[in-house]
Amino acid sequence: EGVKEIWLSSEDTGAYGRDIGESMPGLLKALIAAVEAAPNSEHVMLRVGMTNPPFILDHLDEIAEVLRHPRVFSFLHVPVQSGCNSVLEMMNREYTVE
Repeated sequence: EGVKEIWLSSEDTGAYGRDIGESMPGLLKALIAAVEAAPNSEHVMLRVGMTNPPFILDHLDEIAEVLRHPRVFSFLHVPVQSGCNSVLEMMNREYTVE
């Protein structure tokens, strides 16, 4: 009652479900359906927290679709920590500038 926003937050929301055979897009679609079905929820919005590039890239098209939904804020926090491959390697990142 009185809820205006639901924040889905973790250290890396994009990693959700990798260990249980689920996915972030699946979770978001289920949350959207639950919010839309809830009484007096016409103004409730979902906000997705931070995700790291390696995990979000696995679901980029589906995440983009979810972010276009009118009940989801069109914002995604993706930290980019360096534009230099040698620095990314020293940081043990699983991605490169390319």
